[in-house]
Amino acid sequence: MDKKLLPIFKAFKGKLVGTKRMQKYVCEVVALMPKNVISYITETCWFLGSMDDAWAFTFTGNDIRNQHLIFLSDELLAQHASQIRYTIAHEIGHVMLKHRNSVFVKQPQGEIKKQEKEADKFAKMYIAKK
Repeated sequence: MDKKLLPIFKAFKGKLVGTKRMQKYVCEVVALMPKNVISYITETCWFLGSMDDAWAFTFTGNDIRNQHLIFLSDELLAQHASQIRYTIAHEIGHVMLKHRNSVFVKQPQGEIKKQEKEADKFAKMYIAKK
């Protein structure tokens, strides 16, 4: 891990579960954000992805109570670096904007589109979409 990213990595306190590459991308994106966002995300978010040394992992209810889970798929991590960074920033946008999860909460399509546009706007403040 790059020395300048190490404080952010440490602030996650083990909540970056995935490959070193995935962890680096998350830290790079978070480092672009204001201190209040960095603090909130490192305290309340878990980033999950595949791991080089494990097929699966388990969390208990206490591990994730009052936390956000952001899953980064292998398919995403196979994309161009700019797409990976933009997607991470977009998902952080959903957290910071306090969007509801449309997977578990039935929402009208208009609300989902509005939330997606808001998360895109948030991401574009930090990452140029290519």
